[in-house]
Amino acid sequence: MSFDTTKTSLKELLGLIDEGKLQLPEFQRDYVWNEGDVRSLLESIAKGFPVGALLTLERGGSIEFKPRGIEGTSVSHVAPEHLLLDGQQRMTSLYKTIYSKLPARVRTAKGQVVERFFYLGVEQALEPMADIEAAIELLPPDRIRRTNFGKDVELDLSTAELEYQHLMFPLNQALDPIDWIFACQEYWSERDRNVNADLKAFRHAYLDKFSAYAMPVIKLSKENSREAVCTVFEKVNVGGKKLDAFELVTAIYAASGFDLREDWAGTQAKHGRLGRLREKVPPKGVFADLASTDFLQACTVLHTRELRQQAIAGGATGKDVPAITCTREALLGLPLSAYQKFANDVEAGFIEVAKFLNEQKILWGRDVPYPPQMVSLAATFALLPSNLRNAVTAEKFAQWYWSGVLGEFYGSATETKIARDVPELLAWLEGGPVPRTISDSSFQGMRLDTLRSRLSAAYKGFHALLMRSGCRDFVTGKGVETMTAFSDAIDIHHIFPRAWCDKEGIPPQRYNSIINKTALSKTSNIAIGGHAPSLYLARIEEKHGLSPAALDEILRSHLIDPAALRANDFESFWKARKAALAKLAADAQGKPVPLGEDEPAEGYADDDGLTLDEEDMIEEAA
Repeated sequence: MSFDTTKTSLKELLGLIDEGKLQLPEFQRDYVWNEGDVRSLLESIAKGFPVGALLTLERGGSIEFKPRGIEGTSVSHVAPEHLLLDGQQRMTSLYKTIYSKLPARVRTAKGQVVERFFYLGVEQALEPMADIEAAIELLPPDRIRRTNFGKDVELDLSTAELEYQHLMFPLNQALDPIDWIFACQEYWSERDRNVNADLKAFRHAYLDKFSAYAMPVIKLSKENSREAVCTVFEKVNVGGKKLDAFELVTAIYAASGFDLREDWAGTQAKHGRLGRLREKVPPKGVFADLASTDFLQACTVLHTRELRQQAIAGGATGKDVPAITCTREALLGLPLSAYQKFANDVEAGFIEVAKFLNEQKILWGRDVPYPPQMVSLAATFALLPSNLRNAVTAEKFAQWYWSGVLGEFYGSATETKIARDVPELLAWLEGGPVPRTISDSSFQGMRLDTLRSRLSAAYKGFHALLMRSGCRDFVTGKGVETMTAFSDAIDIHHIFPRAWCDKEGIPPQRYNSIINKTALSKTSNIAIGGHAPSLYLARIEEKHGLSPAALDEILRSHLIDPAALRANDFESFWKARKAALAKLAADAQGKPVPLGEDEPAEGYADDDGLTLDEEDMIEEAA
């Protein structure tokens, strides 16, 4: 990190702002301080108290933000020398109140935007133990404060003579107060009153503080990388708007006249890329939580892959060959030309991702096990040649996908895995070796014992796999997939009810496992209540006219052994369904799943701590 720390006079800093040599990055939020904030700042300056350091960035380096002048300036034609990364609210307040001759635009305590001139009462400020904040008076643009709905004048400072009469010093002259002080002395001298001593004391106690005030300035040189600049900015900007990588890239592209935010989010008149993607799927579909940075990551993978290929073609070897990557630093370094080159292909790739996920019976955003896996898929689909868009490729995609989901492989280091999986997937589809996501990951049968949280990736995966295998609702017989697609009231519920398990002494660690859970309608869950399976199955058959054979077929669609369930035999049910779910996982990932009846596999968390859900309340009431 290359930077310099120095102190610069407040007067010089405000002059640089007025000249346009010091401006803001365009993405900085608007000025938001209220009257109380500004009063407090002015009091600190008047007393010579520190108000914090500023952070600036020298222009002309690897990162170029579109600039804009501080509010109140007219410098759109000026190319700034430095950008103010931290200190906007303070410097805008000071520029408006003690430098500009125009009224300052601030907010009232109720949030109303108003224009005000700021004055400091000489007599009030010279009182013992003076409250400087209280001595600061705010007046509207005509400098007349009225009360009684504008009928009565409370304070009139509309002329210089009235300022002298009330001994109210205009703070927009604080950096050069001599003319006002001499004129005020002359005003009172003509009226046989000597205020020289008061004005001298006032100037010494407060005005000299304004003119002599210096602020620490941390100056980042233009030699710093994008990542370094953006990281520093985020750390010092914790009190303001948190900027993610997308916002920072948006600001960088804005310097070239390209509105990335509009390209992504669109306008009221037309969709951007996100809107076009979401209109391809139902509301709350698989793109419900798609992030702008996900899209940029996919573009970055394609760009860095191209750089790598170009380097190899040029004869580069070893460490001279750049890596395929989508780290934050690489994302921040994504050139606008590369984004424009790859964005359409990536958009088309995400549409293929939605089709693929829907084929796997993942229909809603909440059910996507690992959003980062969507980035890998989108980048791969964007690069996939037409001759590989076939059934064999679809099967390979599914095997790779389920290996990652069931092996809980995308739970960490996702940037590394995305960058690794895209080229390995492509190579495999073209006849190369199996990707490491398949070879290095596997689902262990013992994981079923501890799989309890419906938020975990593998839990969501089994829910989709059961739908893919055709599970049907206990009462209606409708496919869970169809009911899910049409937003019927479907949720994950206990097969052996919670209340029954508690009575039988079965611990929650067992009965809350996914082995004892499946997707059912609210109607089926009410029918189950808290009763023994033998009772609720008989009730369903009697009330809804289902034959035992028909209901048994429905149970088998959930990989439930009907005989064990009808006999209320929890242990036999548990063993049979665990084996069936393990086979479901084995078929999906294309490799055997060892059951292992010992302790839970090392490295897996115990997914406990579920809150009381609708099912539990129904069971308790039954």
